Amino acid sequence: MVVCALGLVDCSYFSDPKNEPSAKTVRPAEVQNFSALTPDQWLNLSLTYYQQHKYLESIAAAQTAVYLRPDYAEAYNNIGAAYAALHLWDPAIQADRQALRCRPDFPLARNNLAWAMEQKRLDIR
Repeated sequence: MVVCALGLVDCSYFSDPKNEPSAKTVRPAEVQNFSALTPDQWLNLSLTYYQQHKYLESIAAAQTAVYLRPDYAEAYNNIGAAYAALHLWDPAIQADRQALRCRPDFPLARNNLAWAMEQKRLDIR
């Protein structure tokens, strides 16, 4: 089970241990503790993982950025994008909404929120 800055994510995807992000991939060997990187560096790591289709690692890195900078709209946006890539619409929507609470004028988060809500609506059909 993954516990994140957004709360406990309860879905069957995480009940399979192979889907859990590993601490080793989230914290590279050269990083002794999570505060050794800046929030911006964690955000960049999140983007790198996302581009490699390592969505859970992307979420974990972005959550670390949020832990270090609680109002980090870009990190919440990355969390939302990664959850959306996993088709986990509720946590994606929750993250996108939090990004907009942090920065109401964030067009990327607004677009991601609209897309995730539409995808959720289509999945329900």
